[in-house]
Amino acid sequence: ISIMKLYEIKKNLVETLDLLTEVNHDELAKENCEEMLEFLKEELKSKSGSVLKYIRNLESEKEIVREEIERLEKFKKTKEKKLEFLKKYLVQTMLELKEKKIETDLGSYGIRKSTKVQIVDETLIPEDFIKIKTEKTLDKIGIANYIKNYGELAGAKIIENYSLQIR
Repeated sequence: ISIMKLYEIKKNLVETLDLLTEVNHDELAKENCEEMLEFLKEELKSKSGSVLKYIRNLESEKEIVREEIERLEKFKKTKEKKLEFLKKYLVQTMLELKEKKIETDLGSYGIRKSTKVQIVDETLIPEDFIKIKTEKTLDKIGIANYIKNYGELAGAKIIENYSLQIR
């Protein structure tokens, strides 16, 4: 089990490489540095393996959470449909009984008339009643191609990035 932390291994690797460049003619010191480098590389492999296991565990947990969210969304929709059904049922019952308000031990409820627009055929609606939404987004692919072809573009630059590939 590795006791050094990843950042400590990295720091020690850099220090050992610096020391190795300084001990050119001292064969014993050079050999010690090379042994230390090998040890640190093994530590790095070991610690990286632990980090990889942790990453995979987090990815697995993320998937479980995604599935649970999906399950809860379905559960929520079921409850919303049941709620809507019960409200319509109560309104219909009150209309049939010609009651506008009902008092209970838990509270009272009543109905009132309201109106809403129902669109029967959207194609027949005049243009005056149609709102057009526009969305402004940046074309990052186009910007990248422009910078690659012409060198620069005010307000944008290409940066190098690294991503972890796990196999």
